[in-house]
Amino acid sequence: MSATRQNSPSTDSRPAKRVAHSYGKLLLEESRRLLGTSDGKALKGGNAGASFSLPCAKELDVAAKDLLGLQRGLTGERALIGSSYMEGKRWLSSYLLFYWPVSYAQTQAMLAMAGFTLRAQKMRILDLGSGPAPCSLAAADFLRAAYPRVQVDITACDRSELALGSAKQLAEASGYTMKTIPNWDAGTTNIPDGTFELIIMGHLINELWQDRQDRLDRRFAFMEKAFSRLVPTGALLVLEPALMGTGRDLLELRDRLAASGKRILAPCVRSGPCPALQAPGQTCHSDFAWTPPAMVRELGLRTGLDKELVKTTAFVMENRNGQTGMGQVTGLDSQNPIDKEKSTWRVVSDPMLNKAGRVRYLICGGPGRVPFSAKRGTGFPAERTFFSLRRSELIILEGAEERESGLGLSASTRIEKARPDTR
Repeated sequence: MSATRQNSPSTDSRPAKRVAHSYGKLLLEESRRLLGTSDGKALKGGNAGASFSLPCAKELDVAAKDLLGLQRGLTGERALIGSSYMEGKRWLSSYLLFYWPVSYAQTQAMLAMAGFTLRAQKMRILDLGSGPAPCSLAAADFLRAAYPRVQVDITACDRSELALGSAKQLAEASGYTMKTIPNWDAGTTNIPDGTFELIIMGHLINELWQDRQDRLDRRFAFMEKAFSRLVPTGALLVLEPALMGTGRDLLELRDRLAASGKRILAPCVRSGPCPALQAPGQTCHSDFAWTPPAMVRELGLRTGLDKELVKTTAFVMENRNGQTGMGQVTGLDSQNPIDKEKSTWRVVSDPMLNKAGRVRYLICGGPGRVPFSAKRGTGFPAERTFFSLRRSELIILEGAEERESGLGLSASTRIEKARPDTR
């Protein structure tokens, strides 16, 4: 079994389509089961992709109210962080209807970005701090779509028995074998024995030791233990909220892991220190286009929570040694000069307009993070492609003009977007 980068880099904006068509009905039924408003029948995956009616206005209003409370506790005031909030049926119910599909989409997008593949007919996934398992089920579906005959075994660990109950219901309805480990606490309970092809930490790391000064040391040690449970070619996927504090903490851990010899599959195309950490008030995140499921869209409208894009600070890493040296990380890196013939970059910002009327993006690659700019109306061959760029895309750049403030579009510039993942 191996998890490897594909020969051709994949595009990063492919939406995770299956969630809208295969889980909407299951999630609504499980939410109602938790609240005691279902018909009491077991979840069935056979016609889970069939269309279904949204709840009535009263049911949606209750769900929206619960969702706002959950959102404030997780990403606003963050009072719920580190607590057993998944043991609250109303919290868990609203999570299933809104955040579950988001985490599912984040997982599939990051695996697609990493070009994650396998080389055997069995895949063992360990989901740490799984909750109701959106991440491991997304990974299982991602692999099943590419390799229909693959056997997927999931081990889901969480402190909440209630959330694991929902996870098992959803897994069985989708045709997967899932072992659950309840009362599992990442801060005190050992990582399960055994070896795995993929280990997932979905929105877990920011909840560990969050009030301690040595939180990064403890989190790094925890991640190193997780790496020890991987097969030699296995991978670790870590997802975190795209917030300033949680994002910068994860980027620091990314640097430590890369320096210890771990290879980054996504999103970074360099193993050197993250340039976003060089100035206060900066971070880096990925975002992905998707079509929000009907329930997510409806609850978003009722609560004002915008999920038109799926955003996360995340990485996929494997045990193999990184390939890029630790050099300068701002401006143009003299130790890794730009290859004027052809170089690979990740777009890491939205378009910005400067005072000179040039539109610029920040792009990040082997030489560091630099501005890449152009003026409209130049008629350059690559102008149309330049103005269609979006955050998280991987591009191959050739013949860019070196400017005092970075790189610029010229008549000889060629921009090639990475080929879409067609699996």
